[in-house]
Amino acid sequence: MFTTQNSHRLPSELEVMPFILRLMEFIGLWGPPGQIVRFLAAFGWGTMIILFPKAVLGIGSDRFDAIAKGIAEFIFEGSLFVATAIFASKRIAFERLIDGLKEIFQRATNGPHSNDCYDLLLRQNLSINKFVKGYTIYCCLGPFVFCAPSLAASHFRYWTHSGNQSEPLIFELPMEQEFYGLQIRTNFLHYHIFVLLSLFAYFVCAYFLLVKVSVHFIMIQYSSSTYRLVALRIRKMTESKEVTQSELVDIVELVDIVELHRLAYRCSTLVEQICHLPLALEFLTCILFWCLTMFYVSNNIDFNLVNVMVLFWLSLLETFGYSYLGSKLTEQADEVGAAIYDLPWFEHSVELQRYYRLMLQRVQRPTGITGAKFFVVQLATFGSVVQMSYSYYLVLKEALTMI
Repeated sequence: MFTTQNSHRLPSELEVMPFILRLMEFIGLWGPPGQIVRFLAAFGWGTMIILFPKAVLGIGSDRFDAIAKGIAEFIFEGSLFVATAIFASKRIAFERLIDGLKEIFQRATNGPHSNDCYDLLLRQNLSINKFVKGYTIYCCLGPFVFCAPSLAASHFRYWTHSGNQSEPLIFELPMEQEFYGLQIRTNFLHYHIFVLLSLFAYFVCAYFLLVKVSVHFIMIQYSSSTYRLVALRIRKMTESKEVTQSELVDIVELVDIVELHRLAYRCSTLVEQICHLPLALEFLTCILFWCLTMFYVSNNIDFNLVNVMVLFWLSLLETFGYSYLGSKLTEQADEVGAAIYDLPWFEHSVELQRYYRLMLQRVQRPTGITGAKFFVVQLATFGSVVQMSYSYYLVLKEALTMI
């Protein structure tokens, strides 16, 4: 369990993901428990506008490329909603993680070498803020960019269409689906009702995606930073004075480092507990999503390509980010062991070596992020997913050419 130290308050620039917590509070995933109804309302709206019509009413087209696009969209949105629901169910673990990170930051900035620890955390938070702002802009513009091509094409067709033409007027949809009996492909009024309702649903999806990706990225990054703090404290411990049996202050500092390492390990365990199911879902579904997306792009170069690429780049960024940060977490955890081995530990007292042994025992346990305990999320995993998606795309394309 974590015990927050109230005697030392973190400065505002070192607070743990304050902007994301405000976003979560707005949607009901943070703050008073009763506000969860906001999340349930948004979740229900997105389900009834996007997921339910696709799953029950169908795609509404007999062209295989349109069917592939519709299935890819359903996979993307479905995995997003399921992963967000899983995260919402992990609120207790998430609250414990936030408390643990606060305690680590308080200890690091209120103890020996606090200036170095402060600089490390400050640089990290500045980088996180830049990423969050950029990703927020992307997610805010995403729904408009997603709807604009189909809406512009449909209006162009409507205003340039002559009534005596033999071919019927067909409107383009942002997503391939049916919608509760409305003639959204042929009726001008029904089409705009669908686009307006869908636009609000797309904003719900963008909000969920912003919270989901930002929270998971920042959690993993913060977990890596806790190990960086431990390694920094270990290396700085011998710079000011050599550790000897007679210097009690160094033993006190080492005890504090051991406790810091224990908290860091506990935080990484909580991150794994929160992330392992959503990450497994993301990696498994992105294989199908990328495969179907590549098939659609290889057969269609039109305005719908904008819609497809908005989702594709979001999925690519998310999957690569998890892989990169997962590898970084493992490297930083191993760096603690390297920092201990670099010490002249064999010259130190038995009492000091006992504390070193405690940290080395934790270092020997595998530290990282997994996908449902089946695979380790790292850069090599990302490469395997890309290769597998392309292989499935080639198989699908070859199978359809033989039909």
